[in-house]
Amino acid sequence: MGIANDMSAFAATVVRLGRGLYPKVTAEQRPGPDEQLELYDFEGCPYCRKVREVLCELDLDYLAHPVAHGSPRRSELVQQGGKMQVPYLIDPNTGTGLYESDGIIEYLNDTYGAGRRAGWALPIPSLVDNLDSAIASAVRLARGTRSRITTPRAARLKPLTLFNMEGSPYCRKVRECLSELDLEHLVRNLPKGSPKRAELVKRGGKMQVPYLIDPNTGKELYESDDIVTYLELQYGQGTAAHKARKPGNLVRPARASAGTAPAG
Repeated sequence: MGIANDMSAFAATVVRLGRGLYPKVTAEQRPGPDEQLELYDFEGCPYCRKVREVLCELDLDYLAHPVAHGSPRRSELVQQGGKMQVPYLIDPNTGTGLYESDGIIEYLNDTYGAGRRAGWALPIPSLVDNLDSAIASAVRLARGTRSRITTPRAARLKPLTLFNMEGSPYCRKVRECLSELDLEHLVRNLPKGSPKRAELVKRGGKMQVPYLIDPNTGKELYESDDIVTYLELQYGQGTAAHKARKPGNLVRPARASAGTAPAG
């Protein structure tokens, strides 16, 4: 948490030139999907970032299965797809399972783009896109790339829900924590102009991301730093990062300005 953390999160957004902020098509402009898309990935992976940006730009929700280095869920991915490689997309609507970021992006555009294409406005070679995404990961010092949970939990948790905008630096901080704590979560993407934003306003009282819902505890909250604090207290106890935090810094009053991405 803190100013330096926020600044590097902003820097990653700048490096990606605001990808994952604005939709190319919204949910009301295309059919489906009827069943939930699923993505095996981890925050900090440059190839996964490319796919997540397109999912947001197509206003698509998905169930995220974090498989950062050390995650016990990696064996599950191998069973699903046949090898340990991310990103891996599952679309139960078409019976599709895909590796390779560029192939996934092409599939998503062809299937859910409604004639439009999410991605860079100008043709960008894949190699350049990969390099730019890798730089964004480096800016964040590879946060979210290694799981602090290395053995399966005693009982599988219900997936958390994250109202998210991929290009938001504050959402990025929360996704990094979810990845490091190996927490499955439903990503409700809300790019600027998405009609789904009304759902968040109705539920939480205002349009502001990130917003977390934890069905395991009934907790719901705004503010990125408060969400990270909650996740660390609830699911990170015993991990190295949790022990390194000073008790006095773990409980913070909510702030109206920091850690948010207001309606745009």
